Amino acid sequence: MKGENEVEIDYDKLADAVADKLEQRSAEQADVETTDETDKQDAETTEEPVEEPQEDEEEQSADDSADSDGKPAEKPAEKPAKKVEKPAEKVEKRSEPHAEIVTTENEELKEGTEMRELHGANESTKDQFAHFLKTGEITRDNTAGGIGLSNGQVLIPQDILPAEHEQHQFPRLGNLVRQIAVKHTTGKLPVFQPGSGKLALHTELQSTANSTSPEIKEILWNLKTYTGRYVFTRELMDDSDYNWEAELQSRLVELRDNTEDDLIVTQLTNGITAVKPTNLIDDLKLILDSKLKPYDSNASSIVLSQSAFAQLDQMKDSEGRPLVQPNVTLGTGNAILGKTVTVVDDTLFPSAQQGDVNIVVAPLQKAVIKFKSNEITGQFVDTNDIWYEALGIYMREDVVQANKDVINWVSSTTTSTPGK
Repeated sequence: MKGENEVEIDYDKLADAVADKLEQRSAEQADVETTDETDKQDAETTEEPVEEPQEDEEEQSADDSADSDGKPAEKPAEKPAKKVEKPAEKVEKRSEPHAEIVTTENEELKEGTEMRELHGANESTKDQFAHFLKTGEITRDNTAGGIGLSNGQVLIPQDILPAEHEQHQFPRLGNLVRQIAVKHTTGKLPVFQPGSGKLALHTELQSTANSTSPEIKEILWNLKTYTGRYVFTRELMDDSDYNWEAELQSRLVELRDNTEDDLIVTQLTNGITAVKPTNLIDDLKLILDSKLKPYDSNASSIVLSQSAFAQLDQMKDSEGRPLVQPNVTLGTGNAILGKTVTVVDDTLFPSAQQGDVNIVVAPLQKAVIKFKSNEITGQFVDTNDIWYEALGIYMREDVVQANKDVINWVSSTTTSTPGK
């Protein structure tokens, strides 16, 4: 038996109305993914109506029992008020999902705004890319500041490409002169000189006269020691991916070649009276035709400073052909008057300056001999600290002027005064 002021609420109908509203909202936003939080709220909304009727049924059963006993309830005036207030709470609770839905709608509107902003940014990027394809120009907006190369370089990786080496621009003279291997520090090389003696007319039963004894020229050598080294630390080897040992090994070979070039040019000019150049071609012809014996002339080579070669290369014969011709016997190189030409640096000659003309004409294999005992290149432990290592070279050799008479020198070099 229900009181007159009791409000009866159909909770099933209210639940169906909320469910219909959620389904309608889901249909309108079919392209938006439903979040886990919304699923949880929907589940709670459908579970609440099941609990409330149980409480009302208990109160209803208490009223029925009071009516059946014929006794009024202990607080009859409070029941109608209670009955009216509880449905109001239920209605308010049912309205909470609507508030949550409104919040979700705001979030979706915010996401839509962000998507539109992102779409605008993409369109701007497309426009910049199209501008680059048309003009090849790249524009950057640096007005807003930011992190650039200056303050972010510590994080930028570095690429170290394989090392390259400049090739030495001139041939090495050590390969042009004669080299003899020796075992002792000092020694001599006997060279028989050509004689001019003749046979004597012989008379029957008379004794034969003695012939002129051959002339023997001694070429003496006295080995000298040349050394060089590069010291490097263990830390350098540990912290570097580069093969420093191979690099320093090639540097030691370069030191050796530079030393031999200097020694050979010194012997090609030591004690030789230089002739001032007049006409370079005439000077060369005079040396080859009259100052050298035929065999020596045939075996001769011409060593030119770069400036001397530049002058000769501009000269032409009577028919207008260049006097400097490619050497057909070699893959590279040139020939002048049929002789092999070797070009060296201007400053390699003694007291020479850049632009000076220097020419040496001689059979190099006969003019200079390089006596050499041994050459050692290896890695050693430095005596100062066991963690230091040294890559060094040890060379024992002597470069000797073997025949002064076959060397001819044309030079425009003037000795500089001290201090200049």
